[in-house]
Amino acid sequence: MDISTLLAQAAGKWPEQPALSEPASARSLTFAELDRALSGFGQALERLHVAPGARVALLAEASLDYLIADYGCMANGRVRVPLDPALAADELLAQVRDAGAVLLLFSPQHLALVERLRQAGIDCRPLETLTTPAAGDLRPRPAQSPQALASLNYTGGTTGTPKAVMHRHASLCAVLQNIVMARGAVVGDVLLNVRPLWPIAAVAVLAHLLSGGQVVLGGRFDGKTFVAQLLEYRVAFSSLVPTQLLRLLREAGTAPLPLPAFKSLDVGAAALSGEVLEGSCSLFSERISVLYGMTEAPWSCYLSAPQMAAARRSANGAEGLVGRPVFAAAVRIDQPDAQGVGEILLGGPQLMSGYWQQDALSARVLEHGWLRSGDLGRLDADGQLRVLGRCKDIIRSGGKSVQPGEVEQSLLSHPGVQDAHVFGLAEVEWGEQVCAAVVLNGAGKPSAQELMEHCRALLSRYKVPRRVFVVDELPRSHYGKVQKNRLLAVLGPELAS
Repeated sequence: MDISTLLAQAAGKWPEQPALSEPASARSLTFAELDRALSGFGQALERLHVAPGARVALLAEASLDYLIADYGCMANGRVRVPLDPALAADELLAQVRDAGAVLLLFSPQHLALVERLRQAGIDCRPLETLTTPAAGDLRPRPAQSPQALASLNYTGGTTGTPKAVMHRHASLCAVLQNIVMARGAVVGDVLLNVRPLWPIAAVAVLAHLLSGGQVVLGGRFDGKTFVAQLLEYRVAFSSLVPTQLLRLLREAGTAPLPLPAFKSLDVGAAALSGEVLEGSCSLFSERISVLYGMTEAPWSCYLSAPQMAAARRSANGAEGLVGRPVFAAAVRIDQPDAQGVGEILLGGPQLMSGYWQQDALSARVLEHGWLRSGDLGRLDADGQLRVLGRCKDIIRSGGKSVQPGEVEQSLLSHPGVQDAHVFGLAEVEWGEQVCAAVVLNGAGKPSAQELMEHCRALLSRYKVPRRVFVVDELPRSHYGKVQKNRLLAVLGPELAS
């Protein structure tokens, strides 16, 4: 199967049903109109002599035009290369050159960045010049080979050599099938999108369309207006990253919202603290679903809202729980310790085919059909996966291993701690010493010594933080992960003392 065929089938099933709407521009497309727009986009690429298989970079906001270009590239045999607008011009240029992109399409918000790229010789064109509705007859789109490259997704941060995940039509179709079966949307269900569509979120949006659902493009997330959007458009599904969810809780509080049409908010759980999880479940009346995956293996596990509600009431709780593998996915734990904890390996047709032009790295990460996730986890007795941290984050102190997540939970159990991050710092005698950065919530203002004593009552001696730093806020990425380099820069003078 391929992306073009799936989109054409959707247009055949629901031609007059609403597919995409963009309230900010008062534009909307039915499924038939979307299919026509995709074909028109393909012919616009032909007029520019962009050959099949060529890479087309996208630097744009989450808009209707963006999705026409994103899906249009894949449906017409070109390779989408979605870029992160938060990157600096030099970082974007490195990715565009690494991909060998012959064209970059952009939205007006990024004109300043684009001028820098143009000066470097990159062919950059406004997105709307290729997405304007086509006049006259349009040729049918040919089906694409399942093994044809469909997408290059840059990942791994903003430094070092660019690293792009390769997804072919076959792997993306497997991802789409997994999402459709796991989420359970039906024809007419509305999904509100307020997330950036790079590097892979556009695929989750496409899965909703392939269920016959309608997608409302709500613009950039705003905690003050998000709830109003849910009500106005009678939204059934939406998705937030942890940083957005935390902002929403600060704006809206935790009192249950009156949302009669709402079915589920999808959240990646790995970066959710217990406080944010509990507040979210209260705000959305337990309609919180959890997904687990990564750009290399999207949507590999899913915990539905009813399963999440049951887990929160169980003896083991829901902390770190991401459910069971979805339809075609598989999970293994590599070299589990006595507690069953080891590296999470993922299998199935949703896996990437490797990293673009990095065969050695691909071989290290993909072994015998399994992807090394770099995450630590264990399988509970009922087969559900719990994510417990990152392998590289394990602290080696005095010859013993310390899992930061365990220490963080101990700190968060103190009533005066709002947020916590535990990390290792090099130390001559112990190899690494356990350190913690905490954000206080104003309840008693515990001292560093008090927090260490609190952990000493809960943890083995070697796991207790030897240094505790109080910070105003933990620097986190869009996806909720603490950015250690930025944190160390904030702590700079204190680390030297």
